[in-house]
Amino acid sequence: MLEEFLEHPFFLNRHRQAPLLNERESFLSHLQQQGTSRKALRNLSAELLQVVRFLKLTEMRDVSLEEIQRAASCWARQQRTNPKAHSYGNSASFFMYAAKKWLRFHGRLKLPSAPPMRFADQLSDFARYMTDEKGLSPYSVRSHCSQTSRFLKWFGERHRLLARARVEDVDEFLAMKGVSGWNRQSVSVAAQALRAFFRYAETRGWCATGFARGIEAPKIYQYEGLPEGPSWEEVRRLLKSVKGSGPAVLRARAILSLLAIYGLRSGEVSRLMLSDFDWREEVFEVNHSKRRGPQSYPLQRQVGDAILQYLKRGRPQCACRHLFVTLNPPYRPIGAEDLWTLTSRPLRATGIRCRKRGPHVLRHACATRLLQEGASFKEIGDLLGHRGLESIGIYAKVDLPVLRAVAAVDLGGPA
Repeated sequence: MLEEFLEHPFFLNRHRQAPLLNERESFLSHLQQQGTSRKALRNLSAELLQVVRFLKLTEMRDVSLEEIQRAASCWARQQRTNPKAHSYGNSASFFMYAAKKWLRFHGRLKLPSAPPMRFADQLSDFARYMTDEKGLSPYSVRSHCSQTSRFLKWFGERHRLLARARVEDVDEFLAMKGVSGWNRQSVSVAAQALRAFFRYAETRGWCATGFARGIEAPKIYQYEGLPEGPSWEEVRRLLKSVKGSGPAVLRARAILSLLAIYGLRSGEVSRLMLSDFDWREEVFEVNHSKRRGPQSYPLQRQVGDAILQYLKRGRPQCACRHLFVTLNPPYRPIGAEDLWTLTSRPLRATGIRCRKRGPHVLRHACATRLLQEGASFKEIGDLLGHRGLESIGIYAKVDLPVLRAVAAVDLGGPA
């Protein structure tokens, strides 16, 4: 495949005669499938020759970061003394970039092992309990483990035994985080995670009985964290404002339609695969962030048309099988930050005022619209992928007149 971006016979022979030709070609072919330009492939292929040379590779082997750094320094020194080298300021950094990317692709980059965190076994046991016995979603498990690990790292620097933990330690940790910039909502989330951890720790005998009950979270207004969303008329105005035929516009229109019509979470949108859509049956599947297993949805015509336009005229041809990918190579699934920007910019441009501007405000608007149209709590919960009806209450309580108007609506459960 070298012929596709190397034309001169001299350079082709130079690459073919160097060691590890197959390993270099397979890596460059992978980058080409990801959409990497011909110029970038030429630059990387030339740099890989120096990587092979300075690392003295005749066959693939594990290579450490320290070895790459030493080789990069040697290459940079040689470039500085080379009168034919026009630019050598970034020689070392580009060498390290190419070497790490290539070796990581082949599973040969030897990274230093992180020192084991104190209480790592207890945290792992807690994660297994939440997954296997409580049945929590991977998102919830990651969140609880992340919050708990911060405290355990902080506590581990002061004490060797978890049995020495006191409620005062938790209070001091939460107060410190509050002073360092955490808002009350973040501190409250951390307190809930620690309360769950120490409740489990009590059952395992890691701490004193009753420890968890002593952990207090800061007082928070009941709807303080509620992402107040726009009205449905504003959502319709938002969707109409996304005009144009460029790849970015087509992608934005498809994503905003999914967020607004189905109330999907940002993670659920970013995880959508091309194979999740059955165009013949006009349905698609969503893997919910907080409900195990996929859920099928009928494909609304407006949303389906927006996605088809994106697939035909906006989505780049690449090996990534996610529905929504980045606009520039290397192509990869669109991330949470991109989704937030994609939502906040048109909200601001259309003058729609709401407390927050991320994708979740469209989920809020979707649920509120369904409530106003008389949908039951169970129907709204099924659409949004909630595990319990109590989660739907937050959307109803923000609009008391509407709640009173639909008070007689069937809640979808037994009388």
